[in-house]
Amino acid sequence: MKLGITVWGNRISPVFDAAQTLLVAEIRQDEVVGRQIEMFQAGLFSRFIDLLAELEIQVLICGALSHEPAALLDASGVQVIPFMTGEVEPILSLYAKGVDLADFTMPGCPRNRCCGTNRCATGQQRIRWCWL
Repeated sequence: MKLGITVWGNRISPVFDAAQTLLVAEIRQDEVVGRQIEMFQAGLFSRFIDLLAELEIQVLICGALSHEPAALLDASGVQVIPFMTGEVEPILSLYAKGVDLADFTMPGCPRNRCCGTNRCATGQQRIRWCWL
């Protein structure tokens, strides 16, 4: 499966809407087996959606996410894990192993709180986006 993470340096890009770099990781049997970096133009959300489809990204991890890109991502069928913060490598490794990422949610999007889509940051369900 392929996972995309919007990055800024070695961290998750804090604001999806301004991100310009996508780390694409291929995960097999709980391990990252390949990775590449793709550049994209911030603010052109429909082109970003096309890029995700072209790269066969199934899951996207990102930082803060506003309404317009959230709606486009939701319609595209990509599973989105937004409002994440922290260094990319530990998060990528934990995700590959199936570990819950609730400890990496941004302040203001607390664990154990249901958000806009009634998905929680606990257990196997993950926050899709928050409207706090």
